[in-house]
Amino acid sequence: MKGRISAVIFLFLILFSTALAQEETIANQEQNTTSNDTVINETATNETEVETLTANESEIKQEQEKEIEEIIFKNFIPKEFKLGDAQFSIQVQNNKNETINDIIAFVSGKGFSTYEVTPIEMLEAGERGYILVNGNFKESGLINLTIKISQKTFHQEVKILGESEEDIKKAELLVKQQEDKKKALAEISSRLETLEQKYSDLEAQLSEKEKKDYDIEDISLSELKKYIRETQASILGEHLEAAKVNIGLAAEELDTIEKKLTSAKKLPLFKRFKEYLIIFSSIAGAIITFFAFYELIKKKGKEAVTTIEGMKPKAEKKEESQEVKEEEIEKEKIAEQKEHEKPKAEKKKKKKHK
Repeated sequence: MKGRISAVIFLFLILFSTALAQEETIANQEQNTTSNDTVINETATNETEVETLTANESEIKQEQEKEIEEIIFKNFIPKEFKLGDAQFSIQVQNNKNETINDIIAFVSGKGFSTYEVTPIEMLEAGERGYILVNGNFKESGLINLTIKISQKTFHQEVKILGESEEDIKKAELLVKQQEDKKKALAEISSRLETLEQKYSDLEAQLSEKEKKDYDIEDISLSELKKYIRETQASILGEHLEAAKVNIGLAAEELDTIEKKLTSAKKLPLFKRFKEYLIIFSSIAGAIITFFAFYELIKKKGKEAVTTIEGMKPKAEKKEESQEVKEEEIEKEKIAEQKEHEKPKAEKKKKKKHK
């Protein structure tokens, strides 16, 4: 049995080292082939990164100066309203490294009353979402709203249009813009439904490709899922510009994934062989561990039997020595009794003799 196990282990080591050597050779060839293209791409990337860093330098500094908080206030849409009923959305970002649930806002201000708030049910780490607030403005002019979210207080100034001729025209324009926005958001919502269906189809295709041993290691749906979620949030918050950007990014990501799936090829034989080797090594390791454990139990069993057998003669000797001691004690008692009886017997004889 031990000889068979050793042979299996030796064969496994030979196969594993062969597969690794083939993999290193192919990897080196691919690296040499793509080195020139990488240099060119890195040069272009570096130029782009320099421009991006320069443009966003001030924003980065501002972010670094901010106190690390659970919730970050990002945006307030819109900022201009007519008198009466109004709806606005508060965009926030989860700044924690874990998911936050049930994020709600409490809004107050001069002449403003809230009658309905739609909270964010769940916000993952780093994700942005919108809290919807429905209320009523009773006073015109500039009003400072106080917003409380998760024990943090934020302030936002809004303009409420009054009864002047200029404000009435602006209010009419706002109504028209709101109608146009709703139509645009409805179109984006329809596109989003199509994207969500394609996302489900992609999940099924990826699963099928994986079963058939296709190389899909570089294909991920995480970014597409992220853009879809952000589009949903933008539509809910009636943030038209953000919805347009996110739906566009989602469409581009979808197109990229579809192209990658179309051009996906089956895994090379050595890679599949390597995966089988890993599985085989796990099984072999389990078998070796089992036999080693079996041998250990067997050895311990033999040692236990030997110990028990060695203890038997000792116990027997102890019993024999105990019996001998008891016999000697009994003899000593009998001898003592005889010694005591001798003087009595002699006295009786003397009396009879007289």
